Parts: sequence; structure tokens; C-alpha cells
Amino acid sequence: MFRLFHGRAGHYLLLVLVWAVLSLPNLGGPSLWDIDEGNNSACSEDMLESGDWVVPKFNGAWRVDKPALLYWLQVGAYRTFGVGEFAARLPSALAALAAILLTYELGRRLFDPATGLLGGLVLASATMFCAAAHFANPDALLNACTVLTFLCCWLAIREGNTRWLVAAGAAAGLGVLAKGPVAVVLPAGAVGLFLLWSRRLGLLWDRRVLWAGLACCLVFAPWFAWVTNDTKGAFLEGFFLTHNLGRYLHPMEGHSGGPAGTAPGIGYAVHALYYPLVLLAGLAPWSVFLGLAGWYGLGRRARADGASPEPANGLPAAYRFLWCWIAVCFLFFAFAGTKLPNYILPLYAPAALLVARSLERWRLGAVEPSRWLLHGALIGFALVGVAVAVALLIAGGVLLPSFKEPQLSGVAAWAAAGALPVIGAAVAWRLVQRQCRGAALAALGATAVAFLAPLAAWGVTAVDADKAPRPLVQAMLHDQTEREIRVVCYHYFQPSLVFYSRRQVRQLENDEQALTYLRYPVEVYLFLPAAEWERLRTDVRTPYRLLARHRDLYRNCDVVVVTNR
Repeated sequence: MFRLFHGRAGHYLLLVLVWAVLSLPNLGGPSLWDIDEGNNSACSEDMLESGDWVVPKFNGAWRVDKPALLYWLQVGAYRTFGVGEFAARLPSALAALAAILLTYELGRRLFDPATGLLGGLVLASATMFCAAAHFANPDALLNACTVLTFLCCWLAIREGNTRWLVAAGAAAGLGVLAKGPVAVVLPAGAVGLFLLWSRRLGLLWDRRVLWAGLACCLVFAPWFAWVTNDTKGAFLEGFFLTHNLGRYLHPMEGHSGGPAGTAPGIGYAVHALYYPLVLLAGLAPWSVFLGLAGWYGLGRRARADGASPEPANGLPAAYRFLWCWIAVCFLFFAFAGTKLPNYILPLYAPAALLVARSLERWRLGAVEPSRWLLHGALIGFALVGVAVAVALLIAGGVLLPSFKEPQLSGVAAWAAAGALPVIGAAVAWRLVQRQCRGAALAALGATAVAFLAPLAAWGVTAVDADKAPRPLVQAMLHDQTEREIRVVCYHYFQPSLVFYSRRQVRQLENDEQALTYLRYPVEVYLFLPAAEWERLRTDVRTPYRLLARHRDLYRNCDVVVVTNR
């Protein structure tokens, strides 16, 4: 398989090429997505300008939502490439590359190099993973740190070497700096379950585990102590109590994982199915092989896998390790009050490796799935393209014409990309009939990359026509004549306004404040919904000018910027 890329160096080269094709083209093209990208990127911009690398600030106030690792990396990218969308997203793209290569190394050690290579390719071309590589938030960083932690834990368990325990602790400490305690909770829970299943729970009482805990604390504790001191405990309280414990216990910002107002029985069912459905969508197009992975990753079929060690003790250790990883991630986030699709990103790596192992065993002829199962998976692969095409046509208003004002009018043209999985599945089907299994897998891999690459690079840019902050701020900056100006919002605010205007944006509370600002002797730029401006402008008694108007995706209305100049 992949004869031009033999050996570890060749495998690395192929994985890096796939990552580059999927992650780098037009990385800085789309404007920032609110609210997360706007918040994170503006916070890093403030850190760059102020020189304060300790206390994160957004729009003049402390930001206690996330730790500082993402901000530090964004500041480094800003210094290298300039402040902009590309630099803001580059840390996530590089973290995605690290996760791909680490997944390859883990698959190589759990099974064999071919499984590691295919696992890295499956992960790289999974929809949610590819999206995370293009998004300026800490999820890709946390995922890379989590995969590194699990890799080091596996090596420590297999080799009994203290240095791997220390490395695992340091990797978990980096994860805490990326997003918080979840970077320790998930690996600790999964490894603990694995040792319990393997009847080796006594390893947890090994004094060498203390070295891992010490390494973890040495990585994250200095910054937490510093920021706690500088904010007199406010950051620690807001971060741990509100944005970790509070977010886990109760839904925040409307992210409950299900529609509001559903009946209790239906609501519980929706919540229970939320993350399984997210995984099916996020691992697409490879999620069609999850049934195959589960069938051959459990029971006697997995015990027959000679590439995995300890086949006599129930499930081989490699399979137990991956299933514990998946189970703990699912259970931990299933009980969380706040649910978002990106939360389960850390379980995509083990899912990709299980899919890769089942496909590799099929390629070698070690397992022979039923014809209906294999053909059903190929049909599902084709249906992924059909589903995406239909969704884009509906979002663009081509289908269901009762939507007279489609919000995403530019995306319909990209529905043609849905033909690629159909073609790829047809080619793979024909190759399977000819018993060219390696070529069939190569065709599916190439199709997944060709399908996602243009959508990730340029398809999302079509949505920019319906995002207001960047074009409105550009109009403001083009019109600006003085250094000292005031930027204010009324009944409308997006964090990316702060990033693009590169100054504080005050949010007004009532009509009187808006009218008062328009009477200021300095230049004032007021952002507000067009309907609000039509209501307010009759009370304006000073000269004004409607500078720009733009449709806003988030508020589903037109937004205007008005100036008193």
C-alpha cells in the first residue's frame, strides 16, 4: 500500500502532504467566526500590543474563559506573519499536524506501520478534525496534547520506563495550559480504566507516577500561580468555577446538546444520542466504516489479531487501550451540562485507529466482512456526498424555495463537490470486485482529501458574503481621518469587531447613549441593526452619515455603521 512512501520517513512525507493540502490553502481567507475566533484572536492581539503575557484581556476586561497557551502561540504567529486571520489560525493548523503524526506513531506501536499510516490519513481527512485545523480556538491544541499524553502513557505501560511517565505528565500539563483540567481527567480516567480491565491497577500506586504528576504541575502551575496573583484570584475563580465546573454542571450559552422545550423523555434521548451523532458527522466520510471497526474490534475477531500484543488475555491490550479511551471520552462529555460538537475531538484519534485497523486487516485478507456490510459502507460513503450536496443546496436556497431570503446564498455553487464521494465509492466498488483492496483504500483516501480540501479552503469563504464585521470595519477604517475615534455598538456586538478595528468597542445600553455619542466632537462610528437605526435616526439632531450596510449571518438582519463625521 502506498508503495512510493515506504518507511517512517515516507509515511511522514505523505501525512505532511495530506495535511498541507487540507489545512494550508486559503487558511487566512475567511473572516473570523464569532464568537470564539473573534474572542481568542482579539485577546492575543491585546497581549501583543500590551506586552502582558500573563493576564488575558478582551476589549479592556480580563478574559477568564481559557488559559494562555493559544494566546502565546497566536502572538508568536502575529510577530512572524503579521496580525491577521492566517496567523490567528496557524497554531490550530500546526496542532492538527502534530496530532496526525502522533496518531501515526501510536498506531505504529499499537499495531503496525500500515495501520498507523492509514489511521493518520483517516484522522486528517475527517470532517470535524479538518474543521478544527481551520479554527482559532484551543481544541486542536488540546487534542494534540491529549494524543501525545496517550502515546506516552502507552509507551510507559509497555516499556515500564519512567521517562515516558514524565513525558506523559508534561504533555498533560501542556493540555491544561491549552484548555484546562480536562487534559488530565480524560487520560487519567482512560488509563485507569485500562489498568483495571487489564488487572494491573497496582501500577497506579507506583511511586514513579508521582514524577508524572510533578512534571504536569511544573508545566502549568507557574502561569496559573502568576495570573492568580496578578488578578487577586479573579481568574482562578472565573476559570475553574464558572468555565469548568459551572459549564460541566449546567448548560451555558444555550449549548445543552438538544432543542429547547422538548419533553423530558425525548430530551433525554436527544442528549444521549447527541455525541454519537456528532461522531458520525464529524468522522465523515470515514464514519461509514465505524460498524466494521466495531465488529472487528471486539470479541473473538479482535483476539485473532496477531499484530496486537497479549491476545490471550481477552481483548488484546491495544484494543482495550483504544476502547477505554473512547468510552471515557464519551461518558465524561455525555454527562456534561454544556454540549458542543468540538468537545469530543480527543476521541477522533482512537476512532480513526480502530477504523484503520479494521480496513488494514481487510486489505490483508485477515478478515472477510459480509458482502452487505462492505457494500453498505461504500454506499454510505457515496451518500455522504449526496447529503452534503443537498444540505448546501438547501442552505443556498436552491432547494425548498419557500426560503425567499437564503442566509448563505453563495454556498449552493459548492454542492457539486458532493459528486466526489459518489465517484470515489464507485471506483472503490469496482476495485473491490477485482480484489484490488489496497487500490480501493487508496481511492477512498484520495477521494476524502479531494472532497474536503476545496470545501475547507474556499467553500467556507462563500459564507463571508453574509458576515458583517470585517466589511463594516473595513469601511470604517477607510473613512477614518483622525487617530482618536470612538467605536460603539448598540443592540449588536460581535467579538471580531474588536479584532478588526484594533481598539476597544463599547456596547451602549439605551437610545440616549447612542444619541449622545453621535454628538461627540471626535469621530464616532456606531454599529447597529438597520431596523434599530431606522427607528433611532428620527431623533438625531446632529449631522450624520450612513457609511455602510451589510447582511449579518449571526443576527439574520442587516447591520449598518453610522458616523458623525
